[in-house]
Amino acid sequence: MKKLLSLLPHLSIALTLALTVLVILDVYNPMLGLLRGRPFLILFFLSALAALGTALLAWLGERQG
Repeated sequence: MKKLLSLLPHLSIALTLALTVLVILDVYNPMLGLLRGRPFLILFFLSALAALGTALLAWLGERQG
């Protein structure tokens, strides 16, 4: 469990970078349709969950320390 909690911030950063790349590619070539469809929604949902988990861990760390 502790290993999973230490992995969460890294996962959040990686998912954010992946979404940033998709947005940049979609701006340059909107015909690819990278921001439409199920894969984008799944990536966006996972990124939001990782960010929420990281924020909760930071908040709990401040409360305890």
